[in-house]
Amino acid sequence: MKLRPILGYTAAGATVLAALLTPFLLMGLFSKGFIALGMHVDEVYTGGPKVRTIPMGAYSINVHRPVYPHLLQSEKPFVQLDWSPVSALPQRVSDTVDIDGDGQPDIRVSFDVPRDPKAPLRVDVDSLNPRYQAMQNAGKEKYSRLIVRVDNAILVRVPLANP
Repeated sequence: MKLRPILGYTAAGATVLAALLTPFLLMGLFSKGFIALGMHVDEVYTGGPKVRTIPMGAYSINVHRPVYPHLLQSEKPFVQLDWSPVSALPQRVSDTVDIDGDGQPDIRVSFDVPRDPKAPLRVDVDSLNPRYQAMQNAGKEKYSRLIVRVDNAILVRVPLANP
């Protein structure tokens, strides 16, 4: 008679444990399923695939492919640049960047690198090519116009002037 409650509680505990562990055990299967279906995170959020890296001595600049938002998205087209590692950046970054790889600088990017990772960032972008928009004192206004610190990189998104 006393065995039934113990078996009941044991079965209930095993059921709760199985319910808690199932998502973790099946996560790999779900991930492979989404990949097989061709699903991915939108480039407006990821910044698009990296197309090349520009070495700058102790740090480098990753240049991403231009991102053109979908019809129902309100963002402007942009290109993302990543400066990394943050630990190798000088206190003041001021770099000319050849975005399209034609050997001519397209923009000049300037920003301060505070040592506090939570400090707000501001960026100035001077356009040397009419394809890219200049920005003054830009922060995190939009996905297509921003500067943020992510892990060990500083990401700058520059809007395209005439896509």
